[in-house]
Order: sequence, then C-alpha cells, then structure tokens
Amino acid sequence: MARIVMRQVREGEVPKDGGTAVQDDPNRPVFRGNGPNDYVCVECGNVLAIGMDPLYMTNKVRVKCAVCKTINVAIPDESVDPAAARAANRIKPH
Repeated sequence: MARIVMRQVREGEVPKDGGTAVQDDPNRPVFRGNGPNDYVCVECGNVLAIGMDPLYMTNKVRVKCAVCKTINVAIPDESVDPAAARAANRIKPH
C-alpha cells in the first residue's frame, strides 16, 4: 500500500457538490476500500482512509481529522479525468 499525504483545504475552496466527512475516532479511518492507497492527515499523519482507489479520492472528498481537527482533501492527479477513467474501467456488454 502506498501512503498518500492529503493536503489542507484552502480558504474559499468549496466544490459545489462536495462534503466533509468527520472522523470521530482517531483509531478508525473514515473510509475503507480495496484500492492501493492509504491516506493520512497533512498535519499529524493520522490515518484517515485505507485501501482507497485514487479515482474515488477527488477534491470533493474531504475529511476532518479527529486528532488535530484539520480538514484534509486528497490531492487528485489533475492529468486524469475521474469520470472518464471510471467509464474506461467499466465492463462492456457483449
């Protein structure tokens, strides 16, 4: 698993349909998946999401850390369009 450091949300940076997940327990990640990456808080290194596919960790996904209260956002790969990548990975009917 790769360990990805998230970044802090910038002032005024609010996507129109994004939301913020709140981590209640510092020992429990907010998200669990089957992907290759673990995501950690930019300020304290607390684990916020484990086993996540980067296609789902976009700038619309925000997580408030239970330890330091920093609101984190994933650093998406700007060269990849998530919608196009998801569409390309779908199984096509015969």
